[in-house]
Amino acid sequence: MKLVYLKQNWSGYFTYPIYDEKGEFVNQEHRIPFDMTISIHDNVFIGTAIDQESKHLFDKPAEVKGFIEKNLISFTKQYPCLYFLNDQGELAIDPDKPHPEIRYTGFLNDDKNEIMGKWEMSIEPEQGDWGEFELKKV
Repeated sequence: MKLVYLKQNWSGYFTYPIYDEKGEFVNQEHRIPFDMTISIHDNVFIGTAIDQESKHLFDKPAEVKGFIEKNLISFTKQYPCLYFLNDQGELAIDPDKPHPEIRYTGFLNDDKNEIMGKWEMSIEPEQGDWGEFELKKV
């Protein structure tokens, strides 16, 4: 499927793992709603993403860029700067440090209006986070 200069809006959620005080995995049911707007040219796209968890921390959205090949979709998301949970368990930012790149890989359904897949973010070798995501064309 070759797409040329097509703007699309997607809406859905991503999940991420929850750990207890000892660092043990608890569950993966924490869902964060997010929206993505992309412009596609020759199956390559760029755009922005805004999620309900971090939108109040930044003055601009996260940037996304990726590609679509048949039913495979792959993209990266880059927040404007590092955001994290501080020692008090609150979201905080460090404007002097970049946020690790988040890699998303998923598959479009046959109607090309829904994507399901997984994301991962490596902080250091052998460390990182992961989760699932789902988006529907708006």
